[in-house]
Amino acid sequence: MNHDHMEHMQHMHEHGASFPFLSLLAGFFLLGAVYYGFRFFNTKYLTKVNGYLDRENEVWHGACMVGMVSCLAPTWFGIADLFWQIAFAVGTAWYLVRAFTYGRSLPYNKQWYDFAHAAMMFGMWWMFAAPVSGIVVTVVFTAYWTWFGSYYAMRLYNDFKKPHWLSFGQDIAHFVMAVVMALMMVFPATFMGHQHNMSAMPAHDMSEPICTSPASAPVPATSTDSAAPAQDTSAGHVHEHHGAPAAAK
Repeated sequence: MNHDHMEHMQHMHEHGASFPFLSLLAGFFLLGAVYYGFRFFNTKYLTKVNGYLDRENEVWHGACMVGMVSCLAPTWFGIADLFWQIAFAVGTAWYLVRAFTYGRSLPYNKQWYDFAHAAMMFGMWWMFAAPVSGIVVTVVFTAYWTWFGSYYAMRLYNDFKKPHWLSFGQDIAHFVMAVVMALMMVFPATFMGHQHNMSAMPAHDMSEPICTSPASAPVPATSTDSAAPAQDTSAGHVHEHHGAPAAAK
């Protein structure tokens, strides 16, 4: 087996697992976005099943699903990070205002629902902005997403007692999102979609946002010395060596 073939096999081994893993997760959240789009446009059916209609929730939950797709597979949509930073900042403020004002008078709503959704929006904003980092941030967000996921795990358990695809759909979307977000906080580099969609990407800098589009990701400087192939002019022959190890992802 020659050296070039060994390098090719190593490259396939390194990237073979990362692409399907992130793409499968992104595909799940894309289905989640379609699901919330269905809920948004089929108001009569939703009202018939649930007994109420809350189109704000459909919009913001759909935004979270698309945001997760943009985070895990940023080249699918190519949406700029600034868009998500603004959108989720607005979403956070929206639910906080709702929690203290008209949300309290909605018969189907509870104030802590709005606080939980505000925290969800804030968590999404943090993934794209990451103004600061550190162990405290990791612990706080991991604890929140663990609690959030546990709540929806309990709801999923109850769904099997009285199954309906609408309730199961929203609960599984929340649960998977919570699990992925918690794991993102603990193992950020594993879920950095822009690292797996750009070549020669440097190792993850914890000061960077976990969710970053290719256009916003830093492009490493290339050295002219390392870019040029090595040459051996001994005995009048020129040999190019292509066996330089690939940069660590």
